[in-house]
Amino acid sequence: MKYSIALLKSDIRDELEKLYKLEKEFQGVLEKLGMDEHQVPAYDRGAIGYILHSFYNGCENIFQSIARFFENDVEPQTWHRNLLKRMKYEVEGYRPRAIDDTLFQLLDDFRSFRHKFRHSYSYELDWEKERLVAAKLPFTFKMLHQQINEFLQAIDQIDSE
Repeated sequence: MKYSIALLKSDIRDELEKLYKLEKEFQGVLEKLGMDEHQVPAYDRGAIGYILHSFYNGCENIFQSIARFFENDVEPQTWHRNLLKRMKYEVEGYRPRAIDDTLFQLLDDFRSFRHKFRHSYSYELDWEKERLVAAKLPFTFKMLHQQINEFLQAIDQIDSE
């Protein structure tokens, strides 16, 4: 089990590092969030949307690693929502929770945006909604980083038992 937990932790840390790079990249577009739709070209709105899409993909990669390790099956029809929902649950004696309710709500906004982004043309995106979600990225990343590190510490407890 020790090797498996070490591998899980490595997978999670790798995704956190990728998300950290993405957040650094996002710093370059923060000033655009204060602009109205007509001031931000559709190309830039699409690029910002892609960053938000990538951010949630990275979060979901972490959650999939956790679910696979702890064998938390999710139904195929609603697996994106159920995967996120299950990450806020502690399974007593088996797995600590990965995120709290507040972070769940924030990430659910990113999940919803990603769904819209994947199924729309970039020019169809609502800039007001996009920038509201985008404005949450720095805080959401900070919470994610903190809570996933707490999760990693908690599974260290499992490893030592």
